[in-house]
Amino acid sequence: MYLRKNRVRCGKTHRTYLSIAHNVWWAREGNKRAQSRPVVVASFGSEEKVDPEIARELVVAVERAAPPIAAGRGKSREATLRIAQEVRRIEPFLKLLASRAFRLGEILPPGPERMAILEALVRAKLAEPDIPTDEDTILRSIQATSFA
Repeated sequence: MYLRKNRVRCGKTHRTYLSIAHNVWWAREGNKRAQSRPVVVASFGSEEKVDPEIARELVVAVERAAPPIAAGRGKSREATLRIAQEVRRIEPFLKLLASRAFRLGEILPPGPERMAILEALVRAKLAEPDIPTDEDTILRSIQATSFA
């Protein structure tokens, strides 16, 4: 998985969107040859609203917390789409964590502890995606997960 930047033209201006993506080998109908194509697992939104450092770390956290993707031609596409379906259920949670407005980069200093906390948050949310999560709940969860 990787942090994908997608540049879109909006009239005379351009806007860049960030998302979590994973490349898979597959052929569309009518094509005989397989090609590498990106599958967007989750979207963070417009680049100016996202903390890129936190977004990169969230990509790693999602990759570690999600079930492993099956290797080999023909198997990875279905596995990736299944994982994308699970991760999209927590997309608003990921957007909140990555948003500049939430300022998670200021709350948690960079380092292995922040990565471990992000991974624990993502793993917990993937296990219980339907539990409502607001900013206060996330901050309390970070304090409880902190290894200080």
